[in-house]
Amino acid sequence: MRRARADAPADVSADGITDAPTDGPTDGPVDAADGPADVPTDAADGPADATDGPIDTAHGLASPPPPWLWLALVMYLYELPSTAEWWHEQVTWLWTSQVFGPEVVGGAAFAALRITTISQAMPTLIVLAGLATVLLPHIRGRWTEWRHALVDARADDEPGATGTCREIQELLDRYAPGAVLMVSLSGGGPPVRVYARGWRKRRVAASLGYIGMWHSRPRRARALLAHEAAHLTRGEHLITGLGSPFTTMVTAWPVVFLALGVGPLIWLAMAHHPSGSLMSAQVLTVMVKLPQMLIVPVAALWCIELAADRYAVDATGRRTVAETLHTVHERESRLRRVGAVLHHPPRWLRRWFVARADRPSAAMLLLMAGPLALLVQAVVVTAFAVPSLILAGDPARNAVASSLDLAHRNLLPVPLWTAILVIVLVWPALDGFWPRLWGAPRPPGPGPSRVRRPRLYLVAALLPATVLVVALLPHSGALERDPVLRPSPASAAQSDDSQTSVS
Repeated sequence: MRRARADAPADVSADGITDAPTDGPTDGPVDAADGPADVPTDAADGPADATDGPIDTAHGLASPPPPWLWLALVMYLYELPSTAEWWHEQVTWLWTSQVFGPEVVGGAAFAALRITTISQAMPTLIVLAGLATVLLPHIRGRWTEWRHALVDARADDEPGATGTCREIQELLDRYAPGAVLMVSLSGGGPPVRVYARGWRKRRVAASLGYIGMWHSRPRRARALLAHEAAHLTRGEHLITGLGSPFTTMVTAWPVVFLALGVGPLIWLAMAHHPSGSLMSAQVLTVMVKLPQMLIVPVAALWCIELAADRYAVDATGRRTVAETLHTVHERESRLRRVGAVLHHPPRWLRRWFVARADRPSAAMLLLMAGPLALLVQAVVVTAFAVPSLILAGDPARNAVASSLDLAHRNLLPVPLWTAILVIVLVWPALDGFWPRLWGAPRPPGPGPSRVRRPRLYLVAALLPATVLVVALLPHSGALERDPVLRPSPASAAQSDDSQTSVS
């Protein structure tokens, strides 16, 4: 690692920004973008305010939220059997002539439907990507180290770089004991990211620019390191981070969906195909899959980033994190901001959260992130189901009643909401065990963001408890009475007779 000098090379700025593309989005609170490196340290980082505690000690280390990202992955695994059954039905309907005749299946309309169905395989691929990320960290780690030319910082023999890397490693040992600092010899390496080298082997990849930033802007460099260490202390590096297939699939899903899911149906309408007007309901059915499957993983990714920001606030202070967020927002392109929403919260939400990191409202938001995401998902799916049923010929009143009944049956599973309620209630007893499970140090005491209020957890439990009560109520029966979803035998026979007479 002879090239890993303490000062950034000419083609890599001291803030870790390079012209070459990086592998995926940055998991830290910001890219290491803090301006020119020749600004004096005090002026560059600004004066510390009252919330800026010691930057070289791991004090506080805010209580982690419930592991909503892990729960989302488990939820998808729980739904895999029903997903497999759904795929079997789709293949039977669209790829064989068992349900429809060969003329219908071979038409342009069914060809478009087959393409849109392929786009709906992305949720299953995301689950499989998450499983591969967790079960095969060794392969992911080796590929990541080869892709970014990562070398162990402890193996360097240059005195200047060794001293800098030793300082970073010492602070990293306080935040995440056992984690190893790796330095990228590639010009396009990540500013600072985490990844897994094995189930118990945790790594932090840093660019040469970040090593230079350690001297030019030490407070912000430490905030960035604290943010990444938060992911390590909560096991999130096994799912997300550098080289994560899970994050890559979530980011790529909207593009694949628009190309393969909506594109063929729009083509039918623009080509004035006879079946194009009949595909309006199918367009809504396909489009609803996007929010239905993206809301929960995106909310879980937002939650872990906000929690990591809160961890960084405990270590370096609100002003340091807020100033870095502002700097990055000014330097990011508009296109990158739009794409980043899939894995990082929007800027306004992060600023609001950082300003209130030590208040109960921040802890409440993290506690309720999981149930809120599931409720938003249920609302969005129900809102899309109503016009789909109306376009299929259902009266408006029946469409609303059937959509609510479908949501009650399919979107409020009792086992899931029972698990959420139990997690929220018992989390005060587990929030210390969960980080230590991943090697985090035991905090010496409550820090500025370590909120310990039993009433907070009881209030947060009201939402899943209310939803659970609703889920236990009997079904309204609107689904069975709906003439579109459950046609009567008489109407079905009449429809068959009319088709026979026409033929």
